[in-house]
Amino acid sequence: MLTVLPFLGPSAWQKDLNISAEEKSFIFWQLRLPRTLLALSAGAVLALAGLIFQNLFRNGLATPYTLGVSSGAAAGAVAAVKMQLGFSFLGIGAVQAAGFLGALVSVGLIMLIARSIRSYAVYTLLMAGIAINFFFSALIVLLQYLQDYAHTLSIMRWLMGGVATSGYREPFLLGVIALAFLWLSLVLRKELALSAAGDSFAAGKGLEIQKFRLGLLLIVSLFIGITVSLIGPVGFIGLVIPHVCRRLAGSNYRAQILLSAWLGGVTLALADFLSRTLIAPAEVPVGIITSFFGAPFFVYILVSTRGRSQA
Repeated sequence: MLTVLPFLGPSAWQKDLNISAEEKSFIFWQLRLPRTLLALSAGAVLALAGLIFQNLFRNGLATPYTLGVSSGAAAGAVAAVKMQLGFSFLGIGAVQAAGFLGALVSVGLIMLIARSIRSYAVYTLLMAGIAINFFFSALIVLLQYLQDYAHTLSIMRWLMGGVATSGYREPFLLGVIALAFLWLSLVLRKELALSAAGDSFAAGKGLEIQKFRLGLLLIVSLFIGITVSLIGPVGFIGLVIPHVCRRLAGSNYRAQILLSAWLGGVTLALADFLSRTLIAPAEVPVGIITSFFGAPFFVYILVSTRGRSQA
């Protein structure tokens, strides 16, 4: 099993330690496996969210981060840490609930801006999302500034992203969310394909595009809010993976959805494996790994796409 999934195995430094069979079993079942399951689920949610946003807004740069949803969720989670909230309800902790509410507030502000100028066009929602992203990013910096030194370091580390966990509560919660998100994406694949073809074409086929876009934006934002509150704002999964999947799957939207969920999960799990082993026994935040490899890869996609369009 460890040969098939190397990222479940011990880090390089642990292989040299004289540890008992019970300790190895504990590391695998209580640390490595839950962590890998959490990474698989989180990567699937982020990649599916990126795929849906890019098709919904017909923009290859539309992601949970550029639309302000992830920054809203992160601001909510950081605010919960600042206020030292510690309640739990139905297995959902204060930080997760605050991230959920932060994503809701982000979407609500986007809707408020769109309503105030009486326009729900793609351009309006994208620009409103970018403005909200800057606002919540500034709020996060302010909350960090108001913390003491120890809490500031803790928040900075969380903002770099990570899937470290112990036990199966968080992997189970996010696994259920990922499966529900995958099911919803497959159910709505025809409507998503219509919305990607343009507002006029979708309306001609009987789709109420504005209501559909707003409703789906709200639902996806809820999934993102819980995911970000669990693992932090991990970037580039929702940006790069959908581009790769569209190249591999072509116009088959069902294949794009399934491939995005699978490739997003595997990518984040492999990134976590690298984060644990590159400078072991120290650990690199997984968000740094995804950004380090994701940024040049996305530049490659842009350059190659532009090259083909000019050919």
